[in-house]
Amino acid sequence: MKWNSVLIVMGLLPSIVAGDAYETLVHRYERQINQQERQLNTLQSQLAAKERDASRWKQKADEAKGEWSQSAASSEHAKEKVKEVHMQWSKARTLAEAAEWSATERSLLARAADGQLAFLVRERYETSRLLRPVTTVTVADRLHEFFLQDLVSLSGDSHKAAEDAQIQETALRTEEMHWQTQEQQHETQLEKLRQKQQTQWLKWQEANQRRAALEEEKHQMEESAEALRVMVQELREHRDHTLAARQERTTDDRALVALRGSLPWPALGRVTQTFGRQYSSDLNQLLVSNGIRIETGPAHMVRSVQGGRILFAKAFRYYGQLVIVRHKSGLTSVYGGLGEIRVKENENVSALDTLGTTGDTGTFYFELRRDEQPINPLVYLAPNHRSDLSSRRK
Repeated sequence: MKWNSVLIVMGLLPSIVAGDAYETLVHRYERQINQQERQLNTLQSQLAAKERDASRWKQKADEAKGEWSQSAASSEHAKEKVKEVHMQWSKARTLAEAAEWSATERSLLARAADGQLAFLVRERYETSRLLRPVTTVTVADRLHEFFLQDLVSLSGDSHKAAEDAQIQETALRTEEMHWQTQEQQHETQLEKLRQKQQTQWLKWQEANQRRAALEEEKHQMEESAEALRVMVQELREHRDHTLAARQERTTDDRALVALRGSLPWPALGRVTQTFGRQYSSDLNQLLVSNGIRIETGPAHMVRSVQGGRILFAKAFRYYGQLVIVRHKSGLTSVYGGLGEIRVKENENVSALDTLGTTGDTGTFYFELRRDEQPINPLVYLAPNHRSDLSSRRK
């Protein structure tokens, strides 16, 4: 039977490195620890650089934000100034237009008075040429003098008012142009402030994005550093465990040497199949056995060779009833092909406690293992003079 394959498939035995490989394993752990520590130191240096970069970009973002705030305040002030100047310009334009209308009105009145005065003078002149001289002057004859005097006064006053209105209009138009120029200058300044504000805003956003990217990189590097620290700690624990296991292995080796030829037989009988390579006449080929087969007779008690804990106790495929016991000495004993099992898994047993009985064939399979490696049971079992194979020891 392929008992070695059975135990590997079931995964019931722990995986421990052979004794001569402990030193190599410890050296490998040491190399990995040194390598991971170097990577951790490099990563920590890079992390410190990222932190400095992030701090520098944060400062740039704060400075850009401050400049943007100042530009925004200046822009608002310039905007209010534009509004104020525009109001002054609108007021000056309204007054200039009123002065223009006033000057036009005065000019028209002066022209009308001049025209009427010229008409009356011309009419009086023509009348005086046609009439003969008279000694008596009537009121009707001098009535025109009153109109002429009023028209002369009206014409003079209208011309004077028109000139004053023209002067006032000119002054107001000059003031209007002044305020219009001021408004254009303030609008130009406002546009420059807006462009500066936009530039500062872009710098602020760029600095924030750069800082956020650095923060994300720093976060990832911190996670990597933490993972490396955990890995180094695990490697150290594995190394320490390996060192302890090597010490335990040395102790177990000495204890195992003391067990040679001292273990009781699981059942007294004749060994029909020995450990290691052997020729099978039935199959006509060379086989390798990881244990021995003992013939005792049907319904014979099969006992534990040492105290321990039951790892497995039930039928397994075509291997029959199978019991596996883990012993405190580091050994594992296997009892296969039983007819009946009388123990349960995880149950603790003492040396020579009954595990089960043989079946109708009267034979069962017995195997000893250490660190998943089969060892020759005949070396550790007490000499059985009833067996013609018990003397075959390594």
